[in-house]
Amino acid sequence: MKVALFGATGLLGWSVGQAVLRRRYNLVSFSGNGSDELKGIGRVTPLSITDDQNLTRTLLDEWPDAIINCSAISSPDAVNESPRKSHAINVVATTRLAEIAAHLGARFLHVSTDMVFDGTQSPYRSTDLPNPLTEYGRQKLEAEKSVLATTDDNLIVLRVTLLNGNSPSGQRSPHERILNGLATGSPPLLFDDEIRQPSSAGNVAEAMVELLERSNLNGLFHWAGSEEVSRYELGIRILDRFGFSSNHLKRGSRKEAPAEIANRPAHLTFELNPLVGKLKTRPADLEEQLAELTIPAQLYGWYRENADDPTRYVARF
Repeated sequence: MKVALFGATGLLGWSVGQAVLRRRYNLVSFSGNGSDELKGIGRVTPLSITDDQNLTRTLLDEWPDAIINCSAISSPDAVNESPRKSHAINVVATTRLAEIAAHLGARFLHVSTDMVFDGTQSPYRSTDLPNPLTEYGRQKLEAEKSVLATTDDNLIVLRVTLLNGNSPSGQRSPHERILNGLATGSPPLLFDDEIRQPSSAGNVAEAMVELLERSNLNGLFHWAGSEEVSRYELGIRILDRFGFSSNHLKRGSRKEAPAEIANRPAHLTFELNPLVGKLKTRPADLEEQLAELTIPAQLYGWYRENADDPTRYVARF
């Protein structure tokens, strides 16, 4: 199987590329932030998915059996700052990818988000009515509808939750943001009343590749880890994994937060059926997710000198 992967340099995309190669499939990777070589997946071709002519020509030349879309402007703040730019990527280009996939007869897998829900009725089933609170959530919901309207088979829209994992930049995932914040003297404010169901990029990637192989599974599904936790508790678990005490964190409450933060969904968790009963891949628990995490390369020196107990982390320096 030949797989075209978009968004290959992101947290999830990088893990997906590695999962594809572990199955010994042929991978062609693309990113708006392309690089000649990326550890673990090889060459990543620079390609903006908003360049419709180049996108179409490239995919017609490659003619993949499957297309995976991990491309997105996924920061709610970035979406609010540039709604037209983000709409072009999150909605317009995503729809075009689905249309090209249908023309090629390629299986299409698009990644969506738990942020399409308002957080008042967790755990959410894939059949529950979305009600996004943010512009990011609204754009992702619009993209879902456009993709699902393209064809009634040979495609998957997979909603995922907060992702743990190791990114190529060392700055994207929860533990990377926390550690970078500590290193710069700006520890993040984490809420003890904002609940999420984190998953790992590696585990989600395994589920996604299995979905490519399962042509009998089509439509909209949910995937997440097996545990729910507050953002603050997740921060404590992350710091413990790396030998820091919880004193390094700033604890907060949504009630005390600015309106733009307090307006985020309070409680986002998923009901994983029916998908969890159909895949060999199992949801990862939090301990499994934490075990995968590594110190970002740019923080090696800082970590050695500042961790309360660096022996808690078996470093790969």
